[in-house]
Order: sequence, then C-alpha cells, then structure tokens
Amino acid sequence: MNEDARQCRLNAIYGHIVIVSAKPVRLRMDDRPADEEEWIIWNGGLGLVTTVTIGLVEVGAGGRDAWLDEPFDMVGPFSFDELKTHGRIAFAACIVMSRQRWQDDQVELRRESLKLRRATEQQINEKFEHLYGGHGRQQVNHKPFDERQHRQTLKLPIDGMLESSAIKAAFRRLAQKAHPDAGGSNEQFIRITEARNALLAYIS
Repeated sequence: MNEDARQCRLNAIYGHIVIVSAKPVRLRMDDRPADEEEWIIWNGGLGLVTTVTIGLVEVGAGGRDAWLDEPFDMVGPFSFDELKTHGRIAFAACIVMSRQRWQDDQVELRRESLKLRRATEQQINEKFEHLYGGHGRQQVNHKPFDERQHRQTLKLPIDGMLESSAIKAAFRRLAQKAHPDAGGSNEQFIRITEARNALLAYIS
C-alpha cells in the first residue's frame, strides 16, 4: 500500500477527513480498533432492529461514503460523515443510527412502523382478493397443504423436524430482500408470508 492510501486508511478509521488524492480510495474496516462503534439498523416496514458495523469506507473529494458489513452489505453507499455528525441516516427502507439516537427516537419509530405495517397488511389483503378471485384468505387456506413447497419457499431443509424459531428466522432473512420497500415485490412477500403462516400452523 502506498503512503497516500495508508494515510487515507488511517484518517478514515480514526475519524479525520484528510483528502490526499482526488481519486477515491476504498478501505475495508478490518483494521478498526477492537472497540469500534456498533450501529443500530432499523427497518420500520418489517419492525426489525439489530446491530451492525461498518464494512467498507470510500474516501473521496466529497467526503466518506460507507457500506454496512455483511449480511447487510447491500446497504450503501451512504454518507459516513453525515452518520457520524447526526447519528442517523436513512437508506432505502432502513435507518442506520447510533445507539443514543435509537434510545431517543425508538418510540416514534415504532409508532410509525406500526402504521406502515398495518398499511402493508391491508395491501396484502387486497392483493389476496385480486389473486384469488375475491375469496381472499379463505380460499388460500382451503388449498391442499404442500409442506415441501412451503419449505422450499423459505429455503428450509426438505426433510426433518421444524422448529418455529427456524421458520421465523428463515422468514426474517428472506423478508429483508422480499419486502416491497427493500426492492422486492408484493408477490414475493405474499409467498413467504403464506409459507411461514402455513408451516407454523402445521407444527403447532
């Protein structure tokens, strides 16, 4: 690594903005200190919250852009400088924020999330009505149960016992990308929702 790139890496990691080249330099945050800050990622459409770290930082003339670390590396690029300054930044269906901003904002965010999920549920109900000729969920529930197909839909093992926790975890994993607000579609979200509900009812 040349001296300019090394200096960019050090300044990106330790929070200083020193532009030493007009060409952007991408840095993996592998050399971050052991106490590197963890951030909160909130998806209001799904009501999901978890902790994340920064995976990649690009230093350029306009400042620092960042991407989250796996498995949320699809979140980015966003302004790392804005996140550090304001403690919160929105990206697509997600909000990345500091722990303090989460403590301050979570009540309002959860209230907004409940409204959003109720609206989404209404849209899904309307989609069921459209797809199944106005018979809604009743016709869906009377379809023959196909456990294998539901397992495949949620990318679960075809054979073996299923735990409710495994079904819910598989649904959450797929919902991060299948939800319309995350770049998926209503059809995708309906399929995984139907598979989750059917399998949970089957094992209960």
